[in-house]
Amino acid sequence: MSKISIKIVEVDQLTQTALVKYSSEHSLKPIDEYPAVAFQISNFNVKTPEEFIEAIRPQITQYVQQRDSAENPDNIDISSWYGHSVEVEAHVVQPTLIANAVPVLPTQQIPAQISPEVIL
Repeated sequence: MSKISIKIVEVDQLTQTALVKYSSEHSLKPIDEYPAVAFQISNFNVKTPEEFIEAIRPQITQYVQQRDSAENPDNIDISSWYGHSVEVEAHVVQPTLIANAVPVLPTQQIPAQISPEVIL
């Protein structure tokens, strides 16, 4: 992903909150068709919109990557995998990791696929 569009769509002076929309060149819809995410400005040491955008850029980058991945899942051709086998060294797993492991069912969403967006 090379470019992300970030747009401040609403601000609330009283609560010092900004609503932000975002998209990338891989997003399925235009930026305005996505719900906004709320950010508390007082959580950032910023004085200008440019500083604010720069402060939230890492988080927005992660959000857009997750959403784009959910919208455009990779369809890997696995037809040639049938019958493939290898021998590998066993991985040593600590007993506490096994005891705490929780299986994920195919119908469950894993945290990386949960939308961080807030629908207002």
